[in-house]
Amino acid sequence: MNKRARNRLIGISVIIVLGVIALFATLSANTSSYNMTVAEAAQAENVGKRVKVSGIVVNGSWDRRTNPMRFEIRDEDDTDGTGAVITVVYAGATVPSTFGDGVTAIVTGEMEDDATIRSSEMITKCPSKYESATDAYKVLQLKERADAMIGVPVRVAGFVKDGKVNPPGSAVRFILVDEQGSPAELNVTFEDALPDEVESTDTKLVLTGEMNSNGAFDAVSVALDRN
Repeated sequence: MNKRARNRLIGISVIIVLGVIALFATLSANTSSYNMTVAEAAQAENVGKRVKVSGIVVNGSWDRRTNPMRFEIRDEDDTDGTGAVITVVYAGATVPSTFGDGVTAIVTGEMEDDATIRSSEMITKCPSKYESATDAYKVLQLKERADAMIGVPVRVAGFVKDGKVNPPGSAVRFILVDEQGSPAELNVTFEDALPDEVESTDTKLVLTGEMNSNGAFDAVSVALDRN
């Protein structure tokens, strides 16, 4: 390669490198590279910017039937509820099945000047809790006593049928079975957040709640089997 060709190649390479640097600089200026806290994202300087913000879903702030769905998030360490709150207007195709009160929602979108973020991207995280299935009813046992157990606080253990979990607000959040393929099935209602593990067919759950008059189980707590 002669000197002129080599210099031309170096010049082209420099132009390409500078172009890539400029592109990444532009993207960095418009997109947060880390999960902002609610307090950080709510700052006036972020209005009009695309950010990623992580916060706890405020209890009772959402309604699955609204379109787009709206809910509020606050920082996890804001235990007294006096810190910044952001309203999320979520227009994503689906709501994560583990969404619910108290879950950590990580949303990406554009901040508006009224502490609102419009987002179509969301993932959720929920800390898992554990309980022992000892002395908990099996699904078949509870179904056989269903009429006598209406309104009585009980514990039942089993597996999510086929690992299918519906979004919060659904008439049936999931179906509990003693084992996959079992004919005894228990419809479960539950509005709070669920750990990611519930969607695994191999994860045993321990539910606390009571039977209702429709033959479904109204759960107030869902935990993973400690054993």
